[in-house]
Amino acid sequence: MTFEAQLMTRNVADYAEFLLPHLAPDFNVMDVGCGSGSISLGLAKTVSHVIGVDLDEEDFTDARKYAAQHGIDNVEFQAGSVYSLDFPNDHFDACLCHSMLETLDRPLDGLREIKRTLKPGGVLGVACVEYGGLILAGPNEPLLRRFYSIRERLWETDHIADPYRGRALRGLLHAAGFANVVATTKYVCHGTNEAVKYFGLARAGDCRDDWYASSAQKHGQATSGDLNAMEHAWVEWSESPEAYAAFAWCRATGWKPSLIT
Repeated sequence: MTFEAQLMTRNVADYAEFLLPHLAPDFNVMDVGCGSGSISLGLAKTVSHVIGVDLDEEDFTDARKYAAQHGIDNVEFQAGSVYSLDFPNDHFDACLCHSMLETLDRPLDGLREIKRTLKPGGVLGVACVEYGGLILAGPNEPLLRRFYSIRERLWETDHIADPYRGRALRGLLHAAGFANVVATTKYVCHGTNEAVKYFGLARAGDCRDDWYASSAQKHGQATSGDLNAMEHAWVEWSESPEAYAAFAWCRATGWKPSLIT
């Protein structure tokens, strides 16, 4: 997928709109677990400054190039760990943590480190996919559901992510010391010809992904023939007028308590 396509499919409007009402034009914002930086660039349109943070410096190459080409000078990226953020206390007005908390073995430690970098009264918005909320319809549905069942088990077996952390966000933010926590759920839907085709072909490609294919076979979850069958099923699904998919995304907002004077 090109970076321009990522800007369309992984954007603020779809994935961070729950945080936008709590941002102000003069805010200094951290996007931790920013990945390729497509959401960071979207946030930069609404606030004074954005810093995207993720583990791999190479992930930011396309975002930096895009920002330079389009004169976006209020966003920067740096490599770092959520367990040890290279920022002083009380530094940011807001933080977005999208699709990252579910990958942590110690989510509370990560949340407490984020809270340290927030100013008193600063807001955090977190979002995680929730595999318990999958909606799927169309041809070969049982086989396509098996694809996701395998991915869930592999995430847990290989310690990639917790597929059910979304439902725990409200409790985690409270435990980390955030106040006025509000949890919600949104479905990201794939229900047009274009969206279904894109989603189905992307999942077909996942069946050939080195990690998914090798781990599925290593752990006895699928054979090479099973993977081929799932790949072809996703391609067929991508062309079907009956196809529909939707994923639940759990989100929560919370505020660092203000100092008492």
